[in-house]
Amino acid sequence: MPLNLLIVKLSSMGDVIHTLPAARHLREAFPDARLAWAVQDIHADLLDRQPWLDRVIAWRRKNLKTFREFIVQLRKTRWDVAVDFQGIFRSGMVTRLSGAKQRVGYGPSKELAHWFYNSTIPRIPREGHAVEWYLHLASEFTGIPAEPPLDRPYLHSAAIVDAGHPSRFPLHLRESDRQTAADWLAAHNFDAFSDRLILLCPDCRRPCNRWPEEKFSKLAQRLLAVDGLRVALVGGPLSRELCDRIAGSVKGNLWRADGKMTLSASAALIERASVTVTGDSGPMHLAAAVGSPIVALFGPTNPAWTGPYSRQAIVLSRHLECSPCKTRGPCPLKHVIPRCMNEIRVEEVYCAIHRQLQAVASRPHP
Repeated sequence: MPLNLLIVKLSSMGDVIHTLPAARHLREAFPDARLAWAVQDIHADLLDRQPWLDRVIAWRRKNLKTFREFIVQLRKTRWDVAVDFQGIFRSGMVTRLSGAKQRVGYGPSKELAHWFYNSTIPRIPREGHAVEWYLHLASEFTGIPAEPPLDRPYLHSAAIVDAGHPSRFPLHLRESDRQTAADWLAAHNFDAFSDRLILLCPDCRRPCNRWPEEKFSKLAQRLLAVDGLRVALVGGPLSRELCDRIAGSVKGNLWRADGKMTLSASAALIERASVTVTGDSGPMHLAAAVGSPIVALFGPTNPAWTGPYSRQAIVLSRHLECSPCKTRGPCPLKHVIPRCMNEIRVEEVYCAIHRQLQAVASRPHP
């Protein structure tokens, strides 16, 4: 009988993307297994119909009833193994309620998730990237060495990018999503041979990670003045009001892709971009996964841990005495806009975009 193997990684978008290389490691270690993934429904579209994944079990996070329905779906399969890559109380409980014979995760873990495991992997110090943290868990479980860590040039010099380095993420985009992105670009008269697409992602789930909206407006205005550059705002439906304010203060043809596409179609649009500009956000990790050149703006968070896992990224940050503070809420120093984000200048972001454009100039047009 094939091994029934369940991946538990419920959220968030960035964390789900970070787990993809570990999932590929499990697939390569157990090529004949039935591999499934338990995830929140808002991220399920990204995993749906991946050729290396047999099933996606989505949790519609709403109330206790929908959680029970989710567990009922899980328990319809007799799981041999469940691997918890999230390591919090909720994911540990899901791992236990799945009924899996072997329940694997880091121990000890935050929020006591290891209480639900019967097979723990010793927790290692969190020094490298989140991708490497999850890969280590998968590698220790399988007994097969993981691929070596990716050397990310931006950790050494923001001026270096490797435009030809492939993505390490097994994210396969559907042709229907690529067609959706192509149709959207065609409707805007985008010329793939003469134009360059710059995507601006102004929103972040945590407000402290957002670059000020007026700076996004000024950046968009400067970019629109350059012949051949086409600029679009991207984000989910919850980003609409922020994008409305930015677009309302920009003169010129600033395109709006925010809230227009599914998550997987947005990934296909990001794949077409010459540069994606973003804070520490889900779209940033999506850009890394599809191989889009990135200019990432970092403040409270640590790019060594959660920066774009890509050799095609430039990370701009301020090395202040208080950063990275890793806050999840307001600035601990009471700045309305964290100083570490506010001090990133429009001019340096603009210059970083042009460095990326120069780096990819020798590549074929999308």
